[in-house]
Amino acid sequence: MNIGVIGGGGHVGLPMGIVLADAGFSVTLIDKDEQRLAIIEDGKLPFNEPGGKPQLENALANGRLDTTTNIDATADCDVIFFVIGTPIDEHHNPQMDVLLDVVDDVVDNLTNDQLLIFRSTIYPGTTNLVCEILADKGYTVGEDIYVSFAPERIAQHKAFEEIVGLPQLIGAPDNKSYQRTKEVFDAFLEADCHRLNPTEAELGKLFTNMWRYLTFAAANEFYLITESFATHHDVNVNKILDKTAEDYPRFDVPSPGANVGGPCLTKDGWFLVDNIPFNELVSTAYQINEGMPAQIIDRMADKSPNPNKITILGMTFKANSDDTRNSVSFKMEKQLQMKGYRNVVKVEPNVDEFSNVEDIEDSDWVLLMTPHDEFAEFDAIRSRVDNEDCLYCDIWGLWSGARHHSDNGYFFGYEFDSKTPAVEKEVTQ
Repeated sequence: MNIGVIGGGGHVGLPMGIVLADAGFSVTLIDKDEQRLAIIEDGKLPFNEPGGKPQLENALANGRLDTTTNIDATADCDVIFFVIGTPIDEHHNPQMDVLLDVVDDVVDNLTNDQLLIFRSTIYPGTTNLVCEILADKGYTVGEDIYVSFAPERIAQHKAFEEIVGLPQLIGAPDNKSYQRTKEVFDAFLEADCHRLNPTEAELGKLFTNMWRYLTFAAANEFYLITESFATHHDVNVNKILDKTAEDYPRFDVPSPGANVGGPCLTKDGWFLVDNIPFNELVSTAYQINEGMPAQIIDRMADKSPNPNKITILGMTFKANSDDTRNSVSFKMEKQLQMKGYRNVVKVEPNVDEFSNVEDIEDSDWVLLMTPHDEFAEFDAIRSRVDNEDCLYCDIWGLWSGARHHSDNGYFFGYEFDSKTPAVEKEVTQ
């Protein structure tokens, strides 16, 4: 069976293509990014995704994986995966034409019995709209052409584990489309497939991302509440959350964080705003998470006015990732500049264009935006800074010695005592 993956060079499409090839299918990765495809053809991943390189090398060696920039290659495929995201514009409206333009290109080359599987998060009703487009072209979905929405559910750095290990939602308009989609996933899936209609599956995917974003917003709201008490009371949000949740089954709250963003969580809730009677929930969560930089800057300025040098640790949206899309770190940088702070060093160990940790010497402020493993040892960071009067911000609670022993995530270098008992806690992002 020949399978084409449109968007096959991306964070979702490439792992999917590699897993399909590993399952024995002949896979063509279709992507407009020639440079990225060249990296893939050389047996390398164009981004950081653990475990993928050996499978990629094996698929290339066995001739089960090739690449092209030509969308017409879909004409020779039995199954076509669409891994094309739906972005939002400056008004938070979904830009559906990004996907539908690709659909139009593919429809011109369709042949009977092909199966179209939509994989990326899409606006509710999109799959049914595609069925209408196909009907206008003379096809009967479920008889001579087949369509489904089977959303990806993976987290970066767990892609190859979760593609095969997580249950798969399949939104299909008819039995034959469902059965054909299920046959593809059954070739590698170690979990069950769950059938929904297309709109139900589209909403299920959006609910998942929306829930995570709201959960992070709740944690950040707890942080903001503790900030309102911090001036006159000794309170620490991570200490409160850790101790309250300890051995208690109904309080599973992530750590608050300065950088809640990324290509999915930030935008997906906006797909539903027009359909929600009380849509303030989504907009308020957005305001909370996107408002963290301003809150942090004001607090830092209160404790340590007029810094000469500021370091931002982490520019990607997620720990140990090399993906900078929709990272709140860039909002932090912009707001620092708008407040007149010009000497800002951006440290990102996973992206070459940014500074490295050697450049943080003599910083007056250090803002931990992304809790990379490379930043986990505070003593190493403090040694590089070499300024005991430096003010640090770690709302995540990554630096275990200060997780419960700081001014709600803020502390000066001279206040940190290496002998303070560390509080080990996995940071969820």
